[in-house]
Amino acid sequence: MKTVYWLFVVSVALFICGIAFIIAGERTARAAPAGATAAPIETTPVATIKQIMVGITNPAAYVVYEAVGTKSTSKGVEEIAPQTDEDWQKVASAGAAVVESGNLMLTGSRAIDKGDWVKMTHDMMEQGKAAIKAAESKNKDAVVEAGGSLNTTCDACHMRYSRE
Repeated sequence: MKTVYWLFVVSVALFICGIAFIIAGERTARAAPAGATAAPIETTPVATIKQIMVGITNPAAYVVYEAVGTKSTSKGVEEIAPQTDEDWQKVASAGAAVVESGNLMLTGSRAIDKGDWVKMTHDMMEQGKAAIKAAESKNKDAVVEAGGSLNTTCDACHMRYSRE
């Protein structure tokens, strides 16, 4: 009988301790300051706008430009278009690279001005988003339209801001 009594007492004590630990943990979590979570890592821009254009924007834009079209060969005129899911994903990824390069061009002190530069960069980013949407829906005509609009946007910006 004494063994059963002691087992009961120990079980009750462990139960009460468990409840106490839960309450203490909850109070500690509530008392933690809001800024106690990990702070975002600060980044320092390294690339110039020209480097971003040459390394990211231009190659990605050319993937969109050249994704759909025609070419003349010895066999005649051949249609060019993404054929596989992987091909379409490359076009979507290129559109995403255009958008992200726009984000980079607006990061830190890179923006040349707060007016036309920002507007034209956002226009470029919108065309990149249109290319993503067109590729995700596997719409060749929409890829052509997005590529044409992207080219127009890029040309307008390059006319306003020298490529040098």
